[in-house]
Amino acid sequence: MGQINEFSIPFRAAFPSVMKGVCGQGMENPLGDNSLLAMAGKVCFITEKNPPASFESIIDRLFPIPKEKLYYRLPVSEKAKSLAETEKLCSFLYEHGFSRNSIIAACGGGAVTDAAGFAASVYMRGIRWISVPTTFLGQIDAGIGGKTAVNLASSKNIIGSFWQPSALVLEADFLASLPKETLRSGAGELVKYALLMQPAESRTIQDALPGVLSGDLAKLMLCVSVCANMKMRLISKDERDQYALREKLNLGHTAGHAFEAMSNGRLPHGEAVAHGLKYAIILSKELEKINEMSADAMLGLVAMLDLANLDFLGNDEASFSSFLKLVSHDKKNIKAENRFILPKDFGIAEPMENIPESILRIAYDRMLGF
Repeated sequence: MGQINEFSIPFRAAFPSVMKGVCGQGMENPLGDNSLLAMAGKVCFITEKNPPASFESIIDRLFPIPKEKLYYRLPVSEKAKSLAETEKLCSFLYEHGFSRNSIIAACGGGAVTDAAGFAASVYMRGIRWISVPTTFLGQIDAGIGGKTAVNLASSKNIIGSFWQPSALVLEADFLASLPKETLRSGAGELVKYALLMQPAESRTIQDALPGVLSGDLAKLMLCVSVCANMKMRLISKDERDQYALREKLNLGHTAGHAFEAMSNGRLPHGEAVAHGLKYAIILSKELEKINEMSADAMLGLVAMLDLANLDFLGNDEASFSSFLKLVSHDKKNIKAENRFILPKDFGIAEPMENIPESILRIAYDRMLGF
């Protein structure tokens, strides 16, 4: 089956057990005939509406058990992540007789794994689920780690829970037909990992980046394996963001989520994160937390993504006020006015709180070229 990696991680959350993860290409029944799917009373596969033509055939190969599969289609992208959609999904499960012995399998991008995982965490106080991320961004980041959530108005991931999947399946064949725009979005999170990793792992990612952007499947799977292992190592030590280990994975997300909200759906999540990385690097530079050479090298990696300009933003007071309001309401702030994860060098990122508004404005204007 061309399997690249297999790992098991113990967690306290979802049904005290060990989460099994598999990563490879062309896998057949990677969870085995005696897996939790075989023992489940009912199984529902949750996807977005109108998935690619090859989607269900890949699912049938990965999960030959059960023979008859129940499907539920979520709205596309962030539209899936609302309490109203959670209620619809839970009602569907209830109407079809799902119990705590049942399982749902989230097969899709980050919005699907977020929304389906959250529904699994609240339906009957929690049922088991399997995370099957099918986008590059989902396979390196969003579909891993047990953070499940839906949005509240324009604020991302405000209502959620930590609910670990019982299994994680990373199949390369889902990536084979992804458009270049989707790969570039996923590469935003990939650059984040390159900034956070130690030199050897970071160099692996940096060297693979051009191949990732061109759709080279071998390079894509190499990055999936490296990033998934790094994220699993971090969250196994800090599952619930209690010890500031997992928090570093939020690098680029504070500003990125703000840009994403301000775009009104025009900016994909991964590209928003990439812009957020650029902002965090410039902000760190303004605060003299990073040296010129490292900052330039990091900005060079972001530039390789060839991101579109943020034309919907301006340097007027109203635009910056919107940005400031969004970053001040970020869920990581705790009691601070603002809280950013800032890079200090490759492999080193630390939180900083209550950064003066004047410095935030300088970084905002410089990032946008004003």
